[in-house]
This record gives sequence, C-alpha cells and structure tokens, in this order.
Amino acid sequence: MPKLTAPPLPYPTNPLRLSELHLLGRFNDFYAGAERELLDIHRLLCHRRAVKLWSEGAPHRAYTGRGVAPIQPFSHQFPSDGVLLISGVHVRPGVWLKYTRFERVIVLYNLASHAPLFELVDSIREATGIDPELVFVSDMLQHSVGLPGKVLRSLMDLQDFLGAAAARASKPARQDLQPFVVGRVSRDAVDKHHPDDPALYRMLASRGVHLRIMGGTCLAPALEGVPGIELLPAGAEPVPVFYASLDACFYRTGASVEAYGRVVAEAMASGLPVVAHRRGGYVEIIEDGRSGFLIHTQEQAYDTLMALKASPALCASAGYLAVQRALEIHGPEATERALDFYLH
Repeated sequence: MPKLTAPPLPYPTNPLRLSELHLLGRFNDFYAGAERELLDIHRLLCHRRAVKLWSEGAPHRAYTGRGVAPIQPFSHQFPSDGVLLISGVHVRPGVWLKYTRFERVIVLYNLASHAPLFELVDSIREATGIDPELVFVSDMLQHSVGLPGKVLRSLMDLQDFLGAAAARASKPARQDLQPFVVGRVSRDAVDKHHPDDPALYRMLASRGVHLRIMGGTCLAPALEGVPGIELLPAGAEPVPVFYASLDACFYRTGASVEAYGRVVAEAMASGLPVVAHRRGGYVEIIEDGRSGFLIHTQEQAYDTLMALKASPALCASAGYLAVQRALEIHGPEATERALDFYLH
C-alpha cells in the first residue's frame, strides 16, 4: 500500500493581506460535525489570513482554549467587518447583524432544513443589504432546495485517520477466533439511528459479530446487556482510535438525514469498508461494491456485513479503495480548491 500521508498545504507568509474571516457556529455540542468543520477551516486558513471563531451563545466547556469567543452584543463583542461564514441554519445571528459592514456573508448549508434556510437568507439581506453566498455540502442538498450556490465537500483533516488505515494495513490478518468488529460513530441521539438498527445488531451479535456503537447509549432500552454489543457515549474515544478498533463500519440514520456525513468519509480514510444506507449526501462519494457498499433493506445490510465477515480479502480491497476515494474527495488538492473559495 502506498504511503497514506497527505502532503502539507503551502502557506503564504502574510496572512493579514486579506480581510478577516469570521466563523460563526453554535459550539454548544462538542461532537457536532458543523462545529468540527469550523475548527478545521480555522486550522487550515489561520496561516493564510486572519480568522476568528465565534459562538452564538456560551460555548461548551470542551471548547475552552480553542479561541472560540461568545458573541456579546451589548458589550460590543461581535464580528463587524470582513467576511462572515455562518455554519448552518440552526445558527441565527441576532440584532447585532444590523451594525456590521461585511464584504461577504457565506452560509454553509449543512443540514436539510429548507424553511429555516429561506428565513436566514431573508434576514441577512434585510440586516446587511448583502445577498449571502450559499455553500452546500453535497449535490443532494443543493438539488433538494433548488437554489444557486457552490458545492464544497466538508473540509476535514485526514491525517489521524490515514494513520489508522496504515496501522490496519500493516497488522496481521484477523484470525478465525478473533471477533469481527462492526461499529459506527454519531451524536448520541435517537434520530441518528434507524429504528431497525437494534434488531440488526442483535442478529449480528448472535452470529459472533462484535458491535461497538459510539454515540449509542440512547439505544440502551433496546440493547443494554446484550452480549457482544458495546454502547458507548459520544466522545468515549478519539474517533481515529475508535475506527482503528473496527473491521467494518455500518451507518444509517432514522429521522435525521445526513446532508453529507463527515463520519462516513472519516471511516473511509481509516481504511474501513463502509456499509451505508442509500440515503444521505455521503452516497455521492461511495462507489457501490468498490470503495463501500450501499444498502436499502435490513436483509441487504445483514448479508453485506456477513459477507465482509467471511472474507478478509473483500474487507482489505474495499478498505484500500475507500482510502483512495477519501483522498480524492478530501486530500490536499480538493482541500486547496475549497480553501480558494474562502480566500478570494
């Protein structure tokens, strides 16, 4: 397997030539993908322009020391000029927006909730006189709302996940007596899990598959105490470490539709064969039968995971192609193209 380390991006020497970029999120949940992306955008751009992180309210204590400033309009603490990037329609700028003079306002649309998007766009126009630029995290999301804008896949740092893939590729093949481990990562919320997931996990566990569900304590009423099933709270382990403990990743949601699904791309970068429901933005990056497997039904999910359990070669092949696909979508070249949008 070729080396799985992405080369660093080139950094200009003067980050202050461009106007300041303000990244506005809610920052009330340490495991939310929207805020994780803002942290990655900050890290990728802070050497190239002045960037500041802002929280709509008091940030979660886990963000202490990460430079997230709470907006306090009556203390005159809020972004006022340069470029404003609002991450998600769940973030609603207050009256302070009327007292700003931004050059650009960008809305990162990363949650399929169309009515709040139209309301947010109207409120930005009314407060600033600016037509906000829309960034969609998937083609699916843009097509569903029918508005002009730019599709930019979620920006993320793959280095730790590529390290997990390299470690997996170098370790000895799984022995027959070792359990086949299937898992997933999400927020610990019922809508992040499909109603049929508990039954699937029980069937798999009865066939000797070990399940690790991080963000799964909400499933305890249906699965607590079932041998072979671990229900972990969100953030119980660093995600790259958690993915390194798996042989395959399974992902589908219930009421919540993934606009993109960062965790799926991270699993792919970790060298895991991903079995995922054919419903969500991540479908666009999985080549079914090659770099992952897309399923519709409970039976397809069970059969595909059992086929992977029975074939280490299939796991290795799909995992290798998943890494290549993750690098194609989120590697340095793709990241540089996305960053250019925020830099112009």
